[in-house]
Amino acid sequence: CKLYANFGSACLGQLQPYFHKVPSLPPQDAESQSCVEPIQSHRNPSLQYLLEQGNLQASTMPRSSCHGGVMQRLLVVAPFLCDVKFFALIALGLSFIVADFCFEVSAAAEEVAVLAIFLPVVVGSSWHSKSKAAKAACSEAKASKHQSSMDHSTTTVETAVQEAEDGEEGQCSQLHIAAKAGDLQAVEDIAHQMRASGLIPSVVCFGAVINAYAKAGEAAGAERWLEELAQLGLGKPNTICVNIVISACAKVGDRERAEAWLSRMPSLGVTPDAMSFNAVIDACARAGDIGRAEVWLQRMQSDNLAPNVISYSSVLHACAKAGSMDRAEYWLQHMENQGVEPNVICYNAVIHACAGVGHSRRAADWIDKMVERGLEPTVNSYSAVMDAIAKTGDAEAAECWLERMEAFGIEPDGVVFNMLLGVCNRSGDAVRARRWIKLMHQKSITPSAICYNVLINISARSGNVQDALHWLGEMKRMGVQSDCVSFNTVLKAFARNADVAGAEKWIREMKRAGIEPDVVTYNAVISTCARAKDAERAEHWLRELLASAALTPDCVSYCMTIDACARAGQAGRAVQWLHKMEAAGLQLSQSSSGTLLHALSKIGDVPQMERILERMRAIGFEISVTMYNSLISACARKGRTTRAEHWLQYMIDNGLGVDVVSYSTVIHACAKSNELERVEQWLDRMQAGGVQANAVTYNSVINACARANNPNSAELWLEKMVKAGIEPGVLTYNSVINACAKAGDAHRADHWMRTMCRKGITPDDISYSTLIHACIRANSPHRAAEWLSEMVAVGEKPGSFCYSSVVQALVRRGDIAAAQRWLQKALDEGVEANKGCFGTLIHGCLRSGDVDAAEHWLREAARLGTPASSSCAAAVASARAELVGGGGGGGGGRRGPRVAVGVGVRGAAQGQRPG
Repeated sequence: CKLYANFGSACLGQLQPYFHKVPSLPPQDAESQSCVEPIQSHRNPSLQYLLEQGNLQASTMPRSSCHGGVMQRLLVVAPFLCDVKFFALIALGLSFIVADFCFEVSAAAEEVAVLAIFLPVVVGSSWHSKSKAAKAACSEAKASKHQSSMDHSTTTVETAVQEAEDGEEGQCSQLHIAAKAGDLQAVEDIAHQMRASGLIPSVVCFGAVINAYAKAGEAAGAERWLEELAQLGLGKPNTICVNIVISACAKVGDRERAEAWLSRMPSLGVTPDAMSFNAVIDACARAGDIGRAEVWLQRMQSDNLAPNVISYSSVLHACAKAGSMDRAEYWLQHMENQGVEPNVICYNAVIHACAGVGHSRRAADWIDKMVERGLEPTVNSYSAVMDAIAKTGDAEAAECWLERMEAFGIEPDGVVFNMLLGVCNRSGDAVRARRWIKLMHQKSITPSAICYNVLINISARSGNVQDALHWLGEMKRMGVQSDCVSFNTVLKAFARNADVAGAEKWIREMKRAGIEPDVVTYNAVISTCARAKDAERAEHWLRELLASAALTPDCVSYCMTIDACARAGQAGRAVQWLHKMEAAGLQLSQSSSGTLLHALSKIGDVPQMERILERMRAIGFEISVTMYNSLISACARKGRTTRAEHWLQYMIDNGLGVDVVSYSTVIHACAKSNELERVEQWLDRMQAGGVQANAVTYNSVINACARANNPNSAELWLEKMVKAGIEPGVLTYNSVINACAKAGDAHRADHWMRTMCRKGITPDDISYSTLIHACIRANSPHRAAEWLSEMVAVGEKPGSFCYSSVVQALVRRGDIAAAQRWLQKALDEGVEANKGCFGTLIHGCLRSGDVDAAEHWLREAARLGTPASSSCAAAVASARAELVGGGGGGGGGRRGPRVAVGVGVRGAAQGQRPG
C-alpha cells in the first residue's frame, strides 16, 4: 500500500504539467453544492478523479459560468491520455503491487524500487523536454516571420478574453463571499453591479444568496432570488434550494407562501421530498392551523412519501399551539400505529397541549408514559405541567412537581422558578416566594430581573412598600440590573396606599438612579392621585407629561385624570379633560374605554357615556356587560329610570348576556323612583330569563316596598328570598324595619328587630335608628328611649338624629326631665344637637314653668354655636320678665318654680327636677 501511495504521488507529479494552464476555481462549500445540479458531462470516473486531484472541481461548476470550460479541459487532458509513458507507468506500478502481495519485500527494498522507477522517469522527462525545446526553437525561427504579423491581434483578443473571465469570476466570488458572511446589503450591491455589466450570477451564487436570506429570516428576499433563478432559465434549482425558501416562509409564519412554493415545485421540475412537506407542515404548526397541517400530512402519504418523526412532531406542535389536546393524543397514537417511534419532542408537544387547556392531570399521565417507554422527561416536560398548575394558583401542587422533578435527577432552571414565583404572585404568597428565592440561591441560580420584579409586585399588590423596596435593594446587591419596570412596580405599592407624597418622592429617586420615567410611570402616579381623590395633583402630573418632549400621554393618562376628577366630585373638570383627550386625537383602547366609562358613571354623565359606547361600536371594540352596567348605573344615579330600562332592554334584544347586576341596577332605579309595580315586573322578567336574583336584588325590591309604605309586600319578598336559599342580611332586615316604620307599625318593626337578633345577625346603627324612628312615629317615645339605651349598651354610637328624635318626642309627651337627661347625655358624648332640639326643649321647659332651665339651655345652645331662634330667646325673656314682675306683690304675673341652688340642670340630667 505504501508503494502504491508513493507511486500515485509520482504519477500526480507527472500529470501536473498538463494542468498548469487550466484556471482554478474557488472551492465550493457544502451548502452551495447542495443548491446546484452537478454537470452531467463528467461520467468518466478516472477523469473525475484526476480533475478533483487537480483542484479543478468542474463537477460543481454551474453551466452559466463554465462557457465551454469542460470541453477545454477535456482537450487539455486528451494528449496526456494518449501518452505511452502514462500507460507504461501504470503497468509498472501494477507489477510492483502484484509483487508486493506475492513476496515479502522489506522497507529498504521498497525504497530502492521507488528510486528505480523515478530515476529513469525524471531523467527521461528532462531529456525529452530539452529535445522538444530544441525542436520548438527551430520551428519558431521558421515561423517567426509569419507569426509577427499576427502577434498584435492575438494578444489583444487573449487579453480581452482574460479580463472578461477574471471580472466575471471575481464578482461571482465576491457575491458568494458576501452571501456566506450574511452581508445582504453587499450581496445586493454586487448583484446590481453584475446586472449593470451584463453579467449573470452563477447557480451556486443564487443558492448561497437564497440561503443567506433564509438564515437572516428574510423570507421575501429568499423568494425573490429563487424567483429570479427560475425566470433566468440557468437550470432548475434543486429540492434543497426550494426547501430553504419554504422553511424561511414557515419561520416568519407565512403559511400561504410556504404552501404556494410546495405546490409550485413540480412546475419548476423539482420533485418534493419529505423535507419539503415537513417544512410546510411546520409552517401550519407555527400558525396553529391543525387542519392544514393534517391535510399536508395526508397529501405527503398520498405522494408515497412516508412521514417521519419530524412530520408527526410538527403536526403535534400545531395541536399544542391550538390547545387541541384530543387531536394531539390522536396523532401520537396514530404515529405509533404507523411504526414511527415518538421521541421526547413528540411527547412534550402532547404534554404542552394538555397543559395549555388546564388538564395538568392528563399532562402528568403522559410524563408517566414517557418513562414507561424508556424516555427521560426533560425540564420542558415538567415545566409544562408546572405552568398549567401555576395558572390555577395551586402552590402546593407546583411544589410537589418540583420535588418530583428533582427526584428524577432533573435540575430546575430559571424558567421553572419563574413559574413557581408566578404562582405566588397570583396568590400573594410572599412567604413561599421568599423560600423559593432562597432555594434558587442554594442551587447557584441567579434570579433574573423578572424574578425580582415578581417579588416586588407581590409586595406592591398588598401595599407593602417596605418589602417592595427591600427586594429592589436585594436586586442591586446581587448585581441584577433594575429597569423601569422595577421602579414602576414599586410605584404600585404607593398607589395601593393612595400615598401621593410617597409616589412623587419615588419618581425623584428613580431619576437619581439614572432611569428616566416613562408613560407607565406617570400613569402610576396619576392613578395614585385618583385613589387619593386628589384631582389637582393628578392634573399637575398630566400637564408635566404633556410638557415632556420625549413622552406622549396615552389614553390611560387622560382616563386616570378624568377618574381622579370624578372621584373628587369635579364633574366639570372631568369633562374638560375628556374634551382635551379627544382634541389630542387619541384613539380609545379597550381597557381605557372601560376606565373612562367607569369614571363618567360616577358623575352620572349619561350623554357622554352613550357617545363613547357608540364610538366603540364604530371602531369594532367589544363592549362588555360591565360597560353597559356602568351606563345603566349612571342612569339610575341620575334618576333616569326610563333610560336605564331602555339600555337593559337593548342588552336583552341583542343577546348581550344580561347578568344579575344589570337587572338589579334597573330594579334599584325603579325602587328609587318609588315605582313598586315596575320593580316587581323586572324581577319577574329576571327570573323568567333564567337569571338568579341575589341579595342585592331582593334588598332593592324590599326597599321599594319600604318607600311605598307597604310592609306586607316587604315581608312577602323577604319570605321569597329565604325560600330561594338566600340568607337575608342586616340590609334586608333594615329595609323591612323601615317599611314597618314608615307605616307607623312599631310593633312589627320591633318583631323584625328581635328576629334579626335571633338569627345571629348583629344590628347596626341604621337598625336601631330606624326602629327608634318607628317607635316615635307610633307615639311611643319611652320605647324609643329604651332602644336608644340598648343601642348605647351594645357599643353602637347613636348619632344626632337618634338623640334629637328621642328628646323632642319626650318633650311632646311632656316628660321634660327625661328629655333634659338625654340631651345632656348627647352633649357629654360629644354629639352635636341641632337648633330644633334645643328650641323644642326650651319651649317645653317654658310650658312647664321652668324658666331657669329654659335660660340654661338657651345659654348652652349659644355656647355650642347653635343658638336658638330669636323666637325662643324672646319667649325666655318674656317669661323671665313676667316672673320678675309677678314677684312684686301678686300683680297677676305667673311665677314659675325656682331652680334649687347646687342642683341646676346637672341635677336634672341625673333625675332631679330643678326648682
